[in-house]
Amino acid sequence: MKKAGIHLRLLLSVFALISATTFTLGYAGISISRQFIQDRFEKRIAFLAKYLALNAELGVLIDNKGMLNKLAANLMTEEDVAGVVISDQNHQEIIALSREVPGPFSTVQKPVTLSEPGPYDEVFQGYPLSDPVSNPEKTAIGTVQITYSTAYIEQILTVMAERFIWFSAGLACLAGLIFYFLSRSMVKPVTQLARVAREVADGDMALRVRPGGLPETRDLAKAFNAMLDSIKRNRDALEDAYQEIIQQTTLAEMGKFSLMVAHEVKNPLSIIKSSLDVLKSDPSVSADDPVIFYMEDEIERLNRMIEDFLAFARPGRPFFRQVDVSTLMAEIVEKFQLQNAGSNVTVRSDIPPRVYHDQMDPDMFSRVMTNILKNALEANGDQGDVHIRLWSGEHMLRIEVADLGEGIDEECKDRLFEPFFTTRSKGTGLGLAYASQVVQAHNGTITARNRSQKGACFCVEIPLGRDLRTAE
Repeated sequence: MKKAGIHLRLLLSVFALISATTFTLGYAGISISRQFIQDRFEKRIAFLAKYLALNAELGVLIDNKGMLNKLAANLMTEEDVAGVVISDQNHQEIIALSREVPGPFSTVQKPVTLSEPGPYDEVFQGYPLSDPVSNPEKTAIGTVQITYSTAYIEQILTVMAERFIWFSAGLACLAGLIFYFLSRSMVKPVTQLARVAREVADGDMALRVRPGGLPETRDLAKAFNAMLDSIKRNRDALEDAYQEIIQQTTLAEMGKFSLMVAHEVKNPLSIIKSSLDVLKSDPSVSADDPVIFYMEDEIERLNRMIEDFLAFARPGRPFFRQVDVSTLMAEIVEKFQLQNAGSNVTVRSDIPPRVYHDQMDPDMFSRVMTNILKNALEANGDQGDVHIRLWSGEHMLRIEVADLGEGIDEECKDRLFEPFFTTRSKGTGLGLAYASQVVQAHNGTITARNRSQKGACFCVEIPLGRDLRTAE
């Protein structure tokens, strides 16, 4: 996992510090505000309960439910009040009103007491009062209980918390943005140095670091540029030495290749000589004798190997000219069919008429297509068919040769066009290598893939020049 850089670390540190400070102060402010609002809310409800208890004194004394009901109903108009209960001193409910409001709920209870002794004492002399010993100042003749909802106050506190969070986040982002631009000017020279180092590592030795505005980064850039100059000088000297080694290696490989060719030529020649000796000693041998067949087969193999070797080792310089590709492909297919007339493989061609190319060497291209067709024929194993298709688009000429053989092994796909790589016992491994060499000389590409059902498909693509035309 990639570690964070200096710029990101500074930015995250400042952002975390500002966020922590803002949220800490905000949390303390919200806590104080919450306590203050809750106290004020509770004192308001307590005042309403005390007010109701004061006004319910007469109603409780004379047991006037209508009066008490009106008092309770007036209190129920408060949106936070969920229920009002007025009881006598025996805790028997006189009035009980309630309604559906969202919770949570809390309750407050106040006693209904008699006022100080006055002119009403003679009227209510027989009214049973509470023990004056336990409550010498006031005499409780009942209770008032108010049930109220704290949902509204919770909603207010929630809105306050959400707004504070958004405000704190905005403040932290603003501070982070300001610090971003401040720290960027300090970190930019170091970042530029790292970027140039990566590009130099990728091979661009011409890059140099621009000195920054700070003295430290300026000295660092000068030292880095001096190091790159030294590396370039050493690299140039090393490349010269490598070129010399490559030339010597090429000569050594050519020597090995010559030994291989001499060995491959020696064996067919020995077989030919032996076969000729047999023929000289027995002139009555017929032309259908297997000895003659082996001799002809080895001679053909020898010629094919020598042709492949010469074509690959000395491919020559292409002679580009305008070519009627349709006619050329038709001639290649016809010649191939004549040479393999005894085979059971059917050659099918899809070649549109009069397709021209102004940058092609027909001789080299004919050899390329012949090599590909031979490979397709051998892959089919003397059965099935080989399909040749030619078409041209706006910018590309494309030729495909498909067979119905066993296809290409996945392990061999990447090595098909390497020199001397072959999967056949009698192959030289130079046919496809030569084809790749010629196609590249035409600025084209040659690829191979397995078909979805069976067999393989070789595709040659050559870009079209401005003078390419497809005649009607």
